[in-house]
Amino acid sequence: MKRKTFGGKLILMIPVFLIILALTSSCAEENSKPTGDVNAFCRNMSARLLELEKKSAAWFLLDNGCILTPNAQTLRGRIPPANPVQVITCGNPKLKRVAITIDDGWNADARILKLLKSKGVPFTAFIIGGRGVAENNPEFIREIKDAGGEVCSHTYSHYVMRGKDKAFVLNEIWKAQEIITSITHELYPYVRFSGGAYDEASLQWTGEEGFWIVNWTAASGDTDANATPESEVNNILSRLRPGAILLFHFGGHHTYEALSRLIPEIRARGFEPTSLTHVLEGTEFMLSNETFSRKGSRETSIEKPF
Repeated sequence: MKRKTFGGKLILMIPVFLIILALTSSCAEENSKPTGDVNAFCRNMSARLLELEKKSAAWFLLDNGCILTPNAQTLRGRIPPANPVQVITCGNPKLKRVAITIDDGWNADARILKLLKSKGVPFTAFIIGGRGVAENNPEFIREIKDAGGEVCSHTYSHYVMRGKDKAFVLNEIWKAQEIITSITHELYPYVRFSGGAYDEASLQWTGEEGFWIVNWTAASGDTDANATPESEVNNILSRLRPGAILLFHFGGHHTYEALSRLIPEIRARGFEPTSLTHVLEGTEFMLSNETFSRKGSRETSIEKPF
């Protein structure tokens, strides 16, 4: 075991390869050869542990700032507060990458996931926890992951958070997150509010819980019934710059057509279309082991490692 001290408490961190030794022989046999993709390897193991009904409060922090956990409920009150507390509208301007972010989940056009997967484009989905989306359609969440997507919270009810009290805001964030994590086994510390609307109070409360509010650099305009594929493409390309966060919707007007044109054009201009965490690489908006150990963070411990 490798011992690390975070927040003044002893943490037991078990390397991934040791977990395999604790699994059944068939699991160990299947995973005996390194995959070269540590994150995918960890996700696969987490799923196997859940299938074996191993209950634990343990988590692993992956190199993309994602917390791998069997149960998001164990993380309430344990994620270090977001620092700095601010709304993210752009990623690292030093990297020629742009984030494809897709919201909601209502009336999803199935062609969108197929397109992104076939083109090898990682992306980030901000999914509604309730309202007939994640809670009622876990297979859709699995399809997002299978297509290469990061799944983040778009709140539970998709209500505007501006003017709401603290209990309401935190319940909206965590209820959606717990539903999503129960399916993905992952927690990304990012949330997007309906319409991007927030006030100073909701911003502070969200930060205290360890989440950053993510808005966007450029919106496609695909929620406008009068939009055309051409107008949506122009909306994005006119605001394209390093670190840009681009906004689309699963049930938007002409979203598939716009993305079909945008992906090759973005690449032709020398940009990499990718996920939010890849665009945030090198910024202060990423969880890391250093984040957990810095002075002022909440004490975080693992009583029962995997």
